[in-house]
Amino acid sequence: MDRSRILEWLRDHPGAVQGNAEEVLSRCEQTVRRHAREDAWMAAKRYVTERRHEWEGSHGAHASEAFAAREVCKELARELAHHEPAPHRGDEEHLAGAGVKGVLDQEAWMLMIPWIMALARQEEHRTWSEIIDHTRQRARDLIQNHRLSNDTDFDHTKCYGDVAAWISGLMAEDYSHHAFPLGPAE
Repeated sequence: MDRSRILEWLRDHPGAVQGNAEEVLSRCEQTVRRHAREDAWMAAKRYVTERRHEWEGSHGAHASEAFAAREVCKELARELAHHEPAPHRGDEEHLAGAGVKGVLDQEAWMLMIPWIMALARQEEHRTWSEIIDHTRQRARDLIQNHRLSNDTDFDHTKCYGDVAAWISGLMAEDYSHHAFPLGPAE
């Protein structure tokens, strides 16, 4: 059922919702989109944090910091493309927020669940594509902002694994900032 049909149903059943149906539905939609977006960025952070731990244990050959940053960002983007999360049944209260569920009767809530889940899947997919693009393009900024060296002299380079772990740590922090640009919400 789409948003307009849910709104029509809520208006036809005024006892099913406490308050203005349009406002409740709008608040629900905003909350679902925000939570789905946060969830996608945090799923990316968890994945990159796991990869960081793998790189911490592997040293590998020496490489310039700039080369490692470019390679790590490309590799992470490629891997993330194969690890897109999706909301699962049971996530709907988290996605919509307890405040929304609390103003609906059981029938109205059950009616909204498929719409909530479809909306969350759509938003997470859109955000995941954004995450992949962001990850792919992030190396340039990291090289510039952290003044990463292009030096390839063995005495002035670090092990690839060490640089990769450091870069993935920066990416995990970056993902947190994207998930919660103003700090964690509700």
